[in-house]
Amino acid sequence: MSIKLTVLWSALASYNVAFFRELAFTHGFRIQLIHQKATREAPYAPFDLSFCDSVLEDVPGKRLQLQALIGTFGPDAVLMISWNFPHFMRIARRLRRRGVYVVAAMDNQWSGGPKQYLGILASPIYLWLSIDNFLVPGSSQACFARKLGYPNVWYGYAAADIDCYRRQVPVTSRQQSFLFIGRLVRVKNIVGLNQAYQIYRSRTEEPWPLKIVGAGPLSAELDGIPGIQALGFVQPAELPNVMSSAQCLVLPSLVEPWGVVIQEAAAAGLPIIATHRCGAASRYIHSGVNGYVVGHRPQEIATAMIRMSQKSEAELLAMSRASTEIARSWTPSKLASYFASRLRECLQQTSETGLPANSFAS
Repeated sequence: MSIKLTVLWSALASYNVAFFRELAFTHGFRIQLIHQKATREAPYAPFDLSFCDSVLEDVPGKRLQLQALIGTFGPDAVLMISWNFPHFMRIARRLRRRGVYVVAAMDNQWSGGPKQYLGILASPIYLWLSIDNFLVPGSSQACFARKLGYPNVWYGYAAADIDCYRRQVPVTSRQQSFLFIGRLVRVKNIVGLNQAYQIYRSRTEEPWPLKIVGAGPLSAELDGIPGIQALGFVQPAELPNVMSSAQCLVLPSLVEPWGVVIQEAAAAGLPIIATHRCGAASRYIHSGVNGYVVGHRPQEIATAMIRMSQKSEAELLAMSRASTEIARSWTPSKLASYFASRLRECLQQTSETGLPANSFAS
């Protein structure tokens, strides 16, 4: 059965496109893709979206037209990015009333904060009317979804396109350097990374340089700092080459719901230092095996950097091999197979019973 899938998305990333492409090419999905423009901090070049039936840009002045085009397409299901976009939620609610199955991707970790408890209280009248189930990347996100009333969530969202990152160059043949990739904003802990690197340099006889890939309002915090090499924004197609020019990724985030770059770096054979705040660290970093999971304070990050730069070549090679192996556990191909299987099951159940295959009692 060929499934017609309308995708309601924010700005695209390469791993999203890899997943959608697998759905189209391998599983025969017909995809109507509606997405927003790339952000100023991540101005991605246009992706090849020729595998889609149609591609539409989400423009405020044309949203009524989008609704009409979705109606003409006649989707069997919708895949929506979270619930943060009210107009997407309205579209999802209308379609769900017509029997269209709606899945929302979500990477929010459960934190137990006041806003999340308000979300729990509002979910019966806001979420349940628009969303049949959630697609989440990990256990913390699944915990949140269950509290929202969705006990049988789908796992595996945000699988890196790992084939793009594999390189034959051994990690010990690459430049001895640390690498940060991300937006230069507060939640990425740019100030803390700067402080950690200064501590590291002060306690190391031959310190590695720190390469910074990304753009954002805190770029000035890194200007003129000895040892820091600011490379600016790099297009996704060039990131594998950048990763193959360093020996360790550092992701010091204060808030990082998932962090696909962790799996990408692992696929590139990099040992990784990341904070506990990074959702993907729980899946792709085995502390002491292929990196270190640390607190967000500069001293803790610096200590891990010192330990990493003091590793022998044999130890770095072992960590690199472990990263590569761990990264293989999940791919866009595996995610697409899983998603297609679960969706077909739900559509079949709906067809047989005449009722939506919700994960909660309606």
